[in-house]
Amino acid sequence: MTPECLSSAPIENLVRRAALAKALRDFFDKRGFVEVHTPILSRFCVIDRHLDPIRVDAHSVGANAVGANSVDANTDPFWYLQTSPEQSMKRLLAGGLGSCYQLASVFRSGEFGQFHNPEFTMAEWYDVQADLDSGLELLDALLQSLLGTPPAEHFRFAEAFEQATSMKLFDCDLHTLGEWSLEHKLIDRADWSDDWDDWVNLIFSMVVQPSLGMKRPVIVTHFPATQAALAKLDKQDPRTAERFEAFYLGVELANGYHELCDPDELARRAALANQQRIADGKFPLPLENPLIEAMRLGIPNCCGCALGFDRLVMLACKASGLREVIPFTFDRA
Repeated sequence: MTPECLSSAPIENLVRRAALAKALRDFFDKRGFVEVHTPILSRFCVIDRHLDPIRVDAHSVGANAVGANSVDANTDPFWYLQTSPEQSMKRLLAGGLGSCYQLASVFRSGEFGQFHNPEFTMAEWYDVQADLDSGLELLDALLQSLLGTPPAEHFRFAEAFEQATSMKLFDCDLHTLGEWSLEHKLIDRADWSDDWDDWVNLIFSMVVQPSLGMKRPVIVTHFPATQAALAKLDKQDPRTAERFEAFYLGVELANGYHELCDPDELARRAALANQQRIADGKFPLPLENPLIEAMRLGIPNCCGCALGFDRLVMLACKASGLREVIPFTFDRA
């Protein structure tokens, strides 16, 4: 057993990790993307119902960084370690930077396990003037380049859901989803949730996802509109959003959007996500965000994607979990 003072990741895996980081940078550099570095600690944070940032007391930041009297604890009690560099990178897009990428440390509270660590490395990129199809092609090319995979298969969310469950997604109500979950022993009570998306996510994560990408990567597209996050809705089928996720060997690797560019819709979705967070017993996040102001100045049409770099390294090294590819996971940090 490896001593606690040493890395749980074998040296050869860390060497492979460094080579994959270089290969990722080469991939985007050759395509004219600009590498950027944005703050990992900010007064602002992407508002997501399910993602919890790690909070830092504002006074401990303000006294040293921006002056002791500049922080009002009544209105700005916390700063946030970023769950994603998204809001800062999109502000750069609004300023005219063009296509860009970043390999950054990000943080999510309470996430620790085989495929999770509170601090992890994310590759995030934005391809200016790209549509959904272009975004899918770029992600597929990246996976082929870094993992040596064959071309990915594409399935719409509803199609993958039906293949795994024999249920037509948009014909299912709460009762149908609950009864199916009980019958298949996913849950032990039918009143577990009164939220349609909760049931869909439960079934997707426990039944659909584990079977995805066993032979080649699978990219699932057109998530339900209720799970649009920051994606545009599909004009041809407004029940769905132009959101996509990549899976390989049952592991979720990437999440991307044909990006929402409407600041008013962004503000509406952020307010809704905050309401859901409060209903879930979570803390709300600041609604005022310079990203909305930047979007009012104009953000170009683009396709963005975030990829879990540690998970990609894990698959490349045929490792069983993140502790084999991260030098010091949360329990050793």
